[in-house]
Amino acid sequence: MSYAFETLNTRKHYITLKDFSLESGKISFNYLQKVAGMLQAVAGGSLRIVIEGISSKKGPKPEWLEKAIDFQLSGIRKGSTDLEIEAPLLRDAMELQQIPLFRRSPESLQHYSGIDIAMEGFSQAFDPEENNDDLLDKHLLGEMRKYRSLFKDTKSSIVISGAVKKGILRIGRQSFEQIKQLEAKTPPSAKARITGVLDLMQYSKDLLQINTGKGVVRALLTSDISFGKISEFFGKKVMVEGLANYKPSGSISAVEVSGIRLATEADRWYETPHSAIREQLDITELRAKQKYEGLSLEKIIGQWPGDESIEELLEMRKK
Repeated sequence: MSYAFETLNTRKHYITLKDFSLESGKISFNYLQKVAGMLQAVAGGSLRIVIEGISSKKGPKPEWLEKAIDFQLSGIRKGSTDLEIEAPLLRDAMELQQIPLFRRSPESLQHYSGIDIAMEGFSQAFDPEENNDDLLDKHLLGEMRKYRSLFKDTKSSIVISGAVKKGILRIGRQSFEQIKQLEAKTPPSAKARITGVLDLMQYSKDLLQINTGKGVVRALLTSDISFGKISEFFGKKVMVEGLANYKPSGSISAVEVSGIRLATEADRWYETPHSAIREQLDITELRAKQKYEGLSLEKIIGQWPGDESIEELLEMRKK
């Protein structure tokens, strides 16, 4: 059964709890809080990736995010426990035309609600073969995995309907095995250097992108560097240093910039953002060849890319 109904400012979604130990037409506050928490956590994390490049940042939630995930329980039906939820449309909650987006235009999200975003984020996690992971990062996959405890056995499932792109999403205990595997293969954040032309991000007045030889990388300024101080670098080839945040595919979602300068000829190697997964495979092979048994790979990768080659890093760790 699939429902979708859009009013002027909201979209209705229906959530069915199947084979849970609930009395027909009732739901305990304990379950309700967990289901609501799951939807808000995944919707909020995926939206932050679209807007900011990473699913979690320190500090209070921005006002636009609070509005976007302010879902309302508007009804409950008997049979299975069917919940009717009203979710604000993003075009109203977030004033899309005034918010910078990455790889998604404001027009593409006009009819989305936060629950639509959550459903799409879950779908990407459940089916990585679709080769689309623009709503995921390691932190958000970890948040998703926490809600495995909602499902006491393999029979229970939650069915959500009314998505813009995919009519029905089914979540069950077995779904979280795929999430666990995807989280494990997603590279951790790591120091990185990237060379490219600095520019403003599309639809933005205050977010940046780096146009490299192999595509565009989003750049986020940290407290170490202000927007005003980098104005002289716009339209020029620069070397950016910072913390790279990765998607499950191994490509960079965003770089939190801590340093920037004009690029030199010696920086040409960094014009192609290097895949964290490929570096990890290379290090694994070299470690086996050199019989390396030192610190964990994560600690090595966290220092790469730097000035040292893979071989030099491994030799340093063996001493």
